[in-house]
Amino acid sequence: MSVCDIEYDKENRSLEIVQKIFLDDLEKAIRVQLSEPHLDITKPGKNRTTDELVKNYLPSHLKITVNGKSEPYNYLGYKIEVDALHAYLEIEKVKKLNSLEVFSDILTTEYDDQVNLVHVKVDGKVRSMKLTENNKKDVLVY
Repeated sequence: MSVCDIEYDKENRSLEIVQKIFLDDLEKAIRVQLSEPHLDITKPGKNRTTDELVKNYLPSHLKITVNGKSEPYNYLGYKIEVDALHAYLEIEKVKKLNSLEVFSDILTTEYDDQVNLVHVKVDGKVRSMKLTENNKKDVLVY
């Protein structure tokens, strides 16, 4: 399971995103993607950093559409907490949030029972999505 927390910050007109993925699962996915079965995500070698690996993995597996327009997000960095990696992302210049579509196929290639939960907080209220191999995207309308 992965969890994505998205919060709309009205004052800064941005979406603040934290994508949490179990470290061993993410490592497995990146190993498959790069065809490197012995890759250690925390010490990737070959002049690569963990930041680069995460930054390159996420855009093809987590896509966000704001008000009907696909929006790229800024990768701000990551933190490892116990056995999970928390990736910090941001979408700027969101004046008003009318709809939010999230596509996530994180780890669905590696695990056919993978569940990606998305919690979206707008004006203090949280709404959630449950994304799976058979249902990779959902839309919330405000």
